Amino acid sequence: MGALKIMGVFLAIGITLVSLGMATKPEELVDQEEEENIDRISTNDSVSEHKVSTLAKKRMSVRSFGVRDVHSTGGVLRSQEFWYLNIAVMLAEAAFYVVLFFLPVYAIGLGLTSEQGALIAGVANGATIVGRITIGYIADLSGNINMFFITHLLVTLSCFFLWFPAKSFMIMMVFACTFGLFAGSLTPMVPLCSVTLFGQNGLANNVGLLGIGMVLTTSAAPVVARVFYEKLGQNGAGYGTVALFCGGIYFLATLSIFALRMSVSRKPWAKI
Repeated sequence: MGALKIMGVFLAIGITLVSLGMATKPEELVDQEEEENIDRISTNDSVSEHKVSTLAKKRMSVRSFGVRDVHSTGGVLRSQEFWYLNIAVMLAEAAFYVVLFFLPVYAIGLGLTSEQGALIAGVANGATIVGRITIGYIADLSGNINMFFITHLLVTLSCFFLWFPAKSFMIMMVFACTFGLFAGSLTPMVPLCSVTLFGQNGLANNVGLLGIGMVLTTSAAPVVARVFYEKLGQNGAGYGTVALFCGGIYFLATLSIFALRMSVSRKPWAKI
């Protein structure tokens, strides 16, 4: 059994290293592609000079490096903005899974039926669909990092002030809708914030780097929450601890997003 665990660890490390090597795009290749795109635009005789200039600007803006002029994986890893985003994503994703795992059990522990518990969990999952669409649309108008901060601040407040004191089916349903709507925004926000910070170039690589940390925290957080639940008793105190645990994780994630926002711009109304 111990040998299998060791083999699993080495296999995971190997897959990670291979993935990093395959995902990393050489800086020279990026520069070469940019030059080819500019040449292709400028030599197009069928478009007027003004249109060529406009089209070039649009294409270059799409392929820009975001608010941080970072051209390589090493540059991304050395930037403090990446680590602020990485910490936020790791914590938020971990808390997200803990909430979904514990919602049905939590509801039954409050005296609700198993059918009501399943319905609460289903509503929370369904609300994430609405959140991923609507929050992404609003983020286009207000700024990706701004919306990332607002949604996770609201999720944090819902854990403390809706889930923790919840004693009825109705309050649990309100929490499920609120949680799903705002916490579900995490999925579209990760690549959007990456583009805002580092541009479209290297997007797949950057999201892959962020995903490594998510795997670790989403594996550990449910186990830790289960320990809290069992140590404090499978009753109101135990359930309340799980709610506070998730709220605390979301609070730390929100602080990391706030630090990210301040590192990019200290202007409160800037569209970031």
